[in-house]
Amino acid sequence: MNLKGYSRIIAVAAALMLAGCQSFIQNKTPAKIEANASDLYTFKARVNEAMNHVVPNTMRMAIVINGETHEMQRDPEGGRYDWTFDYPVPSNVSDVPYYYVATYIADHDGTRTKEISYSTTSNSDQPFKSIIANRYVIKISSPRSPVGAMIAVVGQGFTDADKIVVGDVEARTSLVSHNHINFVVPSLPAEKTYKVVLRTTDGDTPAGTLRIDPSTIGVQPSSIKLKSGESMPVTFFIDSPAPVGGLVIDVVTAIPASVIMPVVTIPEGQRSVSVTVQGGQPGSDFLIISAPGYEKAKIPISVE
Repeated sequence: MNLKGYSRIIAVAAALMLAGCQSFIQNKTPAKIEANASDLYTFKARVNEAMNHVVPNTMRMAIVINGETHEMQRDPEGGRYDWTFDYPVPSNVSDVPYYYVATYIADHDGTRTKEISYSTTSNSDQPFKSIIANRYVIKISSPRSPVGAMIAVVGQGFTDADKIVVGDVEARTSLVSHNHINFVVPSLPAEKTYKVVLRTTDGDTPAGTLRIDPSTIGVQPSSIKLKSGESMPVTFFIDSPAPVGGLVIDVVTAIPASVIMPVVTIPEGQRSVSVTVQGGQPGSDFLIISAPGYEKAKIPISVE
């Protein structure tokens, strides 16, 4: 071969390596892979052989993981340009960096190159990385619930540091086992559907949705009669334990000068609280009682 022909081969090889490098090898492996009991994970790539004029049956693919090169196989479940490799990842490993290497001969206008080796890190690109997600949610036990109810979440890899977040509110969460956690539905407006996520040190994982149905607030006694300066205990109660931070109950009336009482808060985890109500100036109306996620209650009050 003369110098001119040899130079042409070199030029063709260089052009093929540079042309479309970003899409010549496509990584088809998810960035986040759910953990499995076998600790065996599938890595996939797709090679656009037509882009670089690959001579049929000359393509070989490899994946490099932790500095070790492994030969990939054509993916029988994929297309003609898909490659696959199953790799065992130890259960204590969560991050897996890797890159691909394609080796092939190209044909450009009848001129065949020598064997070309192309790596997905050839252009100083960083290796790919997949994260083995040891925590994931299979389902929440109920798609709807009132405030204060306890809901079970089933999944894998839970720890006592994990929290359930409903909407933007962190719920009181308790670890039952690595496959089961419970949370108490926080105090949020009823008749709305909220996103539920599992919040871990690795980030948030979607857990589904939860519709909050209205609950009720009970009051004893069901009506209040006082003389000016007289006091009596009034108990507010709910069906389920109060959420994280307690449940603040809003009590309003059209005769505020007639009713003297403190802010009503059912402590976290409790179902009731008693406060002292004192009669002020004479008057009669109602106490309107409400809280997020609860139906309004109304009881008559009169002060003589």
